[in-house]
Amino acid sequence: MPAVEPGNVLMPEACLVINVDTDPDPASVPQDDGSLLAKYRRMREILEAAGAPGAWCVLTGPICRTRFLEEPFVSFWRDLRSTGHSLVLHAEEDLYGPPPDKQGTACSYLNAPHMQTVIREAVGRMGAQGLAFDAWRGGYHGFTPQIGHMIRAAGIGIELSCGPGIEWPEKAAAWQRAPLSAYAMLPDDPQTPVPPDTACALLEIPFAWDGTGPRLSRPFVIGDSYMINEFSTLEANCRVWDAIVARAAGTRERHIVSMITHTFAMGQADIENRLIDTLAHVGRSGRFIDIRAVTA
Repeated sequence: MPAVEPGNVLMPEACLVINVDTDPDPASVPQDDGSLLAKYRRMREILEAAGAPGAWCVLTGPICRTRFLEEPFVSFWRDLRSTGHSLVLHAEEDLYGPPPDKQGTACSYLNAPHMQTVIREAVGRMGAQGLAFDAWRGGYHGFTPQIGHMIRAAGIGIELSCGPGIEWPEKAAAWQRAPLSAYAMLPDDPQTPVPPDTACALLEIPFAWDGTGPRLSRPFVIGDSYMINEFSTLEANCRVWDAIVARAAGTRERHIVSMITHTFAMGQADIENRLIDTLAHVGRSGRFIDIRAVTA
């Protein structure tokens, strides 16, 4: 049964991880460093006002292979990590690509030698600057057993790609029978829970899902049956969260799930307010949790 840090006696409990997607958007229009950092700071301000630590994605991709692994971004990541947030390796190989050596149309996550290089170089660059990645998240929920073994070997023990109910072979995403709360899994069988002390296990934290649909907001982008701030509504986000709370109460077990929010939308008042109000709703019936405090 998933657990949170010691000392909490209230059960059952619903806990939420905030996935922060920091990708510039649209991908074809890279913003300058100052504009991106201003968006990052606004997101941080909103999260910290709510008492919500973020799992901040650090993008790497063919058109920005090292941009976010260098200054001025490294100083921002370092400050985040020193104040209770966590860092997530997020390789977007096709959306921010394709790789120059790509042949055919298959998802680049299926190219194991390519992904081995991407992961090794990103982890090495961050490590050389005294920083470590706490988790991995694939774009469009992509994950393969090979990637699982690679990140485990690189010292990353948490995986955040799981969208329960999703099966998108085009994106290397297969989570149609995944559990609905945090669980330990082995890379070769990522939808099946294993005992937490199993050798080489990864901790999987799935997206919050109400169990309907799954409905999409656009092709390969989850919609209002999940918690996704920019592509849903306040009412839907609250409804999904309430379903998580009810599920925890019904099973008499803690539930630990994640939602996603995107920095590209910072500066848009309606989307900022939707996030603020969603976080306030969550805080009234559950709590926020740092991924590093989650155990399965």
